[in-house]
Amino acid sequence: MTKKFYWFTSAYFEQDTCQVLKLRTALSSGPGYQFIDKGDYDGPWLKDMTLYGEAGLSYFNEDFNVGADKVSFRGRTSIKFNWPILEEKATIYHFQEFFPSLQNTKDYYITADTGVRFKIIAGFVSSFQWTLRYNSRPAAGTKDTDNLYLITLGYAFDTSRKRE
Repeated sequence: MTKKFYWFTSAYFEQDTCQVLKLRTALSSGPGYQFIDKGDYDGPWLKDMTLYGEAGLSYFNEDFNVGADKVSFRGRTSIKFNWPILEEKATIYHFQEFFPSLQNTKDYYITADTGVRFKIIAGFVSSFQWTLRYNSRPAAGTKDTDNLYLITLGYAFDTSRKRE
């Protein structure tokens, strides 16, 4: 819409055996704002930093293996922070989504990924990541919090346009 203001649509799908969840679906749309873009700051440490925020509405469906399924309309807020440092040899990142129920303020879901990614050679990367999933109203007999700690090896495709 403008250089900093945009409209987003997102689709989130998740299966979680530990939460007896067949499928969690969130279909969302709303406005977003780019608070910090590459090049907003000078200097080698901050020049490639990005920070985005989004807020909107979401259709939220949880299809459980056991017990009643839950369907609701929710809000959705998200934050995405990406900070490449040392000539992009290391990147600190955080991505978080928050889905509060519009009918019951005590019913919400949070997902967050926080970590550091290292460039190995060419497009190959390795990362250390902590993933958090929190459901304020989990299925009966399950915990409200899932923590996952990852060490990954992968290949990163750069699909962004190079800015001059």
